[in-house]
Amino acid sequence: MIYQELKRRLFTRHVLFSIIGIFLLTAGLSVALIGGEKNLPEVMKEEAVYSGEMTEDKLWLGLKNVRDQKSEEIKYQPLVTFIQGLVEVYPGMLYCEKRIQDYPDAYAKNFYGCWRKKSIALIEKIPQKDQKKALKELNKVKTPFVKYPGCYFWNLGIDNLKFPYLIIIFMVTFFAAATYSDSMEDGSMEIIYATKLGKKMMALRLLPIMIYGLLLTLVATLSTVLILGSVTGFQTLKSSLKVFALFSIGNFTLGDGMLLMLISELLGVLALTTVMGWISYRTANTSLAGAIGIAINIFYIIIALFIKVPWEFSQFILNAFPMASSQVIREVSGFCFDMGLWRPYAVMVSMVMVFIGFGMLLNHAICTEKL
Repeated sequence: MIYQELKRRLFTRHVLFSIIGIFLLTAGLSVALIGGEKNLPEVMKEEAVYSGEMTEDKLWLGLKNVRDQKSEEIKYQPLVTFIQGLVEVYPGMLYCEKRIQDYPDAYAKNFYGCWRKKSIALIEKIPQKDQKKALKELNKVKTPFVKYPGCYFWNLGIDNLKFPYLIIIFMVTFFAAATYSDSMEDGSMEIIYATKLGKKMMALRLLPIMIYGLLLTLVATLSTVLILGSVTGFQTLKSSLKVFALFSIGNFTLGDGMLLMLISELLGVLALTTVMGWISYRTANTSLAGAIGIAINIFYIIIALFIKVPWEFSQFILNAFPMASSQVIREVSGFCFDMGLWRPYAVMVSMVMVFIGFGMLLNHAICTEKL
């Protein structure tokens, strides 16, 4: 019976074309990143000269050569770019220089002292109840940070994944809209209920949706990793996540950041599966269920990305939208806590709670249905 359900929902042209479409989208984004760089092998070779730990001695060497000696050698650019992040991430906070020529020696010679000072200034901007926790987490951060050649491409690649992940949530929404409503519309649900294990096997209908979302997410993630890795090498994934977001919690690498996004998206798919399953069952109308699901996703996009709701409780509500899982990388940079957890973790916990909550609602609706 499990195989039959999987065959009915997954072994279709729709699923195949969806996978191909996501692959082409993510592969196209990755190739576009790489294709714009001329003489890439030579650039990577030059960047490797001072790769590894970004010690203050290295940073001072880069600043001195670029600022004072006007050097345009590629090997110094990653060092200078690293220092620029101190100024340009959260611009205007403590450091406001516009040109590398204006950077003082301390930005290189005492980079990590400046980084810590700015981190503390940012922490002082968050709610007071979270400041102690943020400072405690800040003290756990290990320095110096690590940076390998091609880090720039991975930064953009990780950021670009937000778009395919968002598309996947919409695709899963469409796919899940017919979970139960299609059988209700054609009258076959009564036949299913009449079978010996009819109600108990209803949960199986959620399995193809989960697998569908898993396949799309893996295709999007692996295609990005393999294409970028084939050019830069996979050692770049060992670069500190702080290179991508100078001010965040933990000692994550870029690889850990990719894994964080992958797990969050998968949890979002699970949450969306039970939400749409419940909507599909309660509405008994595929078109209506799909419209409600799309409306929920669009509502999140408008509120979370374009409108800043002033009241704090709104963030707890937004965390519970499955769409939030696809945008978790937006929450990496910063010291934001919801439910006492770093916001990316809070989003993931919310997905688990939504999955369990709507799973229970769906199970209750099925079990209490009268034959």
